[in-house]
Amino acid sequence: MSKPNTASGRLILVSNRLPIIVREEADQLSIELASGGLATGLSGPHQETQGRWIGWPGMQSPGGGLSGEVQGLLDKRGMTGIPLSSEEYDSYYMQVANRSLWPLFHYFTDRVHYQPKDWEVYERINQRFAEATAAEAQPGDRVFIQDFHLMLVPAMLREMRPDLSIGFFLHIPFPSSEIFRIFPKRKQILEGLLGADVVGFHTLDYTRHFRSSVRRVLGLETSAHGVQYDGREVRLMAQPLGLDVPTWQTPSTDPAIAAEMLKLSEAAAGRKIVLGVERLDYTKGIPERLQAFHNLLANRPEWNEKVMMIQIAVPSRIEAEEYADLADKAHQLAGEINSKFGQPGLQPLHYQFRGVPKETLIAMYRMADVAVVTPLRDGLNLVAKEYVAARSEDDGVLVLSEFAGAALELGEALQVSPFDLDSIEEAMAQGLEMDAQEQEERMAPMRQRVIDADVHAWTSACLGALDEVPERRSPSMFSGQITAQWSADFKSAQKRLVLLDYDGTLRPFAEHPDQATPDKRLLALLKRIGNDPNTDAWIVSGRPSEFLAQHLSGLGFGLVGEHGGMLRGPHETEFTPGGSLPDDEWKNDVLQIMEQVAQRVPGSHIEHKSMGLGWHYRAARSSAAETQAGELYQHLGEVLSGQGLDVLAGNKVIEVRPTELNKGRAARTILENYATTPDWILAAGDDTTDEDLFHAMPAQALTLLVGERPSSAHFRLCSCSALLDQLERWYEPQFQATRTQS
Repeated sequence: MSKPNTASGRLILVSNRLPIIVREEADQLSIELASGGLATGLSGPHQETQGRWIGWPGMQSPGGGLSGEVQGLLDKRGMTGIPLSSEEYDSYYMQVANRSLWPLFHYFTDRVHYQPKDWEVYERINQRFAEATAAEAQPGDRVFIQDFHLMLVPAMLREMRPDLSIGFFLHIPFPSSEIFRIFPKRKQILEGLLGADVVGFHTLDYTRHFRSSVRRVLGLETSAHGVQYDGREVRLMAQPLGLDVPTWQTPSTDPAIAAEMLKLSEAAAGRKIVLGVERLDYTKGIPERLQAFHNLLANRPEWNEKVMMIQIAVPSRIEAEEYADLADKAHQLAGEINSKFGQPGLQPLHYQFRGVPKETLIAMYRMADVAVVTPLRDGLNLVAKEYVAARSEDDGVLVLSEFAGAALELGEALQVSPFDLDSIEEAMAQGLEMDAQEQEERMAPMRQRVIDADVHAWTSACLGALDEVPERRSPSMFSGQITAQWSADFKSAQKRLVLLDYDGTLRPFAEHPDQATPDKRLLALLKRIGNDPNTDAWIVSGRPSEFLAQHLSGLGFGLVGEHGGMLRGPHETEFTPGGSLPDDEWKNDVLQIMEQVAQRVPGSHIEHKSMGLGWHYRAARSSAAETQAGELYQHLGEVLSGQGLDVLAGNKVIEVRPTELNKGRAARTILENYATTPDWILAAGDDTTDEDLFHAMPAQALTLLVGERPSSAHFRLCSCSALLDQLERWYEPQFQATRTQS
């Protein structure tokens, strides 16, 4: 496995809890590193880059700070401790994190408990984490923030340190927008997360839910890859966490594991073993699984003396009332199963309300004929992957909930609905009866997948996305020495090619497109450019050809309309199609959809083009216009998939056009007419549709973005006026005369 690129500065990790265990023995403190896939995956880059890990050390701080002794021990590990008092721990961690966000994100809306005073503490603790990170981070460092406890930190840190590359990863599900929107602080959470440059989730479903919430709550346009927000592109990625695989492949000949396997074999007494392992939490479906095992024994009495179940329930948050009730329920079910189906010396269920050492767990994974992992909702679930990784002989059967994120990776498992006890019972029986060949056919590909997509692959993908952040930021300003050099090249050029977008580039946007006609200043400038004998000039626009012909004829410019759909040379009078076109049958369907949206958004209107359709909402007064635009964009993308059509989210417009027609193709057509490439080329545009134009330019061309957003353009200018100023300087008669004389 290749190591992540660490050339981008130190790695600053931020998590609710530091990966340590603080021990006090004989009045002396010591720190032991905790084990786990996440800690293992991130500790390597953390140490290699001499980075910093920021988090709560696990001990409450009544005085509001950490002792010098504790911070000294943390410093030796490259860590910074964040103090929490007992009151802060209760409000921030127990109340907001565990009683508000945890049930909300896992779809248990009836368990959501929210109090404004607790949220104020959550905000304050997030601010404390952000301030500590801002103080620690150096220019060029990458910051990687973990999980739902710290969802406000990215935006807080962005405000203090906009120079940093910031990543965030959510290790629990992101719920559907219908669920998420019930939370009072939904807007603050989304804005907090969008402070990051990269937001990661375990599955594509979670990214889709996040995009939907962003559209519905914030009214922002989204794409498959990210969200345009505050002049930045926030990239969304789906990358499931993997295992530290070698840990689970320790040979069975290891003395500690061999001893545990012998104990299990004696306890099983020839019976097959069904295994369940999880933290005791209402999301994990433990009572449902125990009830399904009860039903297996009741409905299939032939298995009563042939199978035993081991259920490990690791205590969790037992100080909370709902968890104490869950523990009581699980204990009661376990007692009922053993009293009803047990025999002297032969219990069908071994229920263990405790954690177990890793050696014991590996032995259980090796010995279990069937592992039952059936959470009601789970962000990923590493237990399923641990069981698969441990099956070195490619045997055993995994029964897996379809509501676990890992189900998308482990498709060969027997997948069940955890709410359907009959399906769990049936899958248990099927697993117990499955022959060796089918076990191998199912287990082998899953095990290889788990090996390949290990925790180091996850780390490389996440940190790789952070490394790419500088490339996705807005281009540098076109100013100073850069402008001087390009101006000198302009003077000496024998042949120039200029390609200019119209709306948002040469002319500011108007509420209605028909109002954005060229003024006297623009017409005079374009005429000067078009009449320059050393310049070939083109307007490359999304406007209909009729508009371009009406307002921009007679200026010496070639005209490209409808994003490359129609072309007319500088000395021609008729437009010709920019390429072969699909039939127009799609237009009626798209028009009906757009008309329905237009009726819901007063002030919006539909623009008819010979090659496409556009729904404009710049003049819309409704606050729901952005949300409707997002819904329209997504709906049209689904309806038109595979039909040779593109759905474009432009500046306050959603357009549909044939895929083959774009500004880049039109630019390449123009360039093909030159035997020798012009020695000075300018392409300027503001919209995402202008990226096709920028990409089509030769490497030596000057590409200018008008505005501020991530772009492949080399440089940017802040406004239409700034571009006109620069063009006027280049095409000012005295400047031109100087070039001619030289």
